[in-house]
Amino acid sequence: MTEITPKTPGEIQLGRGKVLYGHNYSVCSVAIKDNLIISGLFDNTIMIWDMNSCKHIKTLEGHKQSIYSIKIKDNLIISGSGDETIRIWDIDSGLCIKTLEGHTSYINSVAIKDNLIISGSGDRTIKIWDINSGECIKTLESHTLSVKSIAIKDNLIISGSSDKTIKIWDMNSWKCIKTLTGHVASVYSVEIKDNVIISGSNDNTIRLWDIDSGLCINTLVGHTYYSISTSIKYNNITITDSLDKSIKIWDVAAAKCIKTLKCKSYVVSLKIYDNLIISCYVDNTIGIHPITLFPNELSSFQSVINSYWLPEYLEQHLMDCFNPGKD
Repeated sequence: MTEITPKTPGEIQLGRGKVLYGHNYSVCSVAIKDNLIISGLFDNTIMIWDMNSCKHIKTLEGHKQSIYSIKIKDNLIISGSGDETIRIWDIDSGLCIKTLEGHTSYINSVAIKDNLIISGSGDRTIKIWDINSGECIKTLESHTLSVKSIAIKDNLIISGSSDKTIKIWDMNSWKCIKTLTGHVASVYSVEIKDNVIISGSNDNTIRLWDIDSGLCINTLVGHTYYSISTSIKYNNITITDSLDKSIKIWDVAAAKCIKTLKCKSYVVSLKIYDNLIISCYVDNTIGIHPITLFPNELSSFQSVINSYWLPEYLEQHLMDCFNPGKD
């Protein structure tokens, strides 16, 4: 491992990356635990990978349709599927230990809060499940179309929907306390950092919302096609993917795109893990890519992060996966 050092104030530098090959179908969703990458596929399976060696460890089978959302809690994998079920799996054994049934349409998103699973579905509802008993303890209804995304902050649930709205729910009263309007197409992703909700939409924009007032405080414009997911790194950075075959890195305070990573295929899911971008593609691959944003530009970054280095014969895989843009 070789340390990257800044050359120009404000420079954003990409380290050498890795690519996971071996999926037989497109990857729908991904989660990370320690040195493991867990991927949910369109072929109804879940695959577990070793991040360092890029080797496949095991495949989990049981769902009857695509896996659209994956979360990790301790030693458990929580998966939501198009087969209208949520499954709870033991990571070590790869066995399904519970199947949660109750939704009447595909499950787009799952989130974890303590011993609760929160799921959003095409049946327009959000369901709350007890992770130990597997029982549905509450159903939230207010969205008029499919619930696409779920995020949790303290005792609040934030949901994004095909009805173009974002709703904030109080987990004490189980009531919708705010509805945020402004997107003009489906809201595919919601994330929250401190007091700000970040949403990605089919209207090609990313919006930032103040959670207290419910007002849109900024709109990030730059993607040319659907913005599918957003991830947050530190206080002042958000990273977004899109079906325009790009990943964009934004300075939130300046509402400015500071880097575009041009990809060879459509990006359908993205996660940030430490200094790594984990990105999923419709060409059946997952990219693992280190990125360094130097502190001269963004004061929230305090150190320069090490990069992955690969043998020369793997260099082309990096170039196929990411090509730095000029933004």
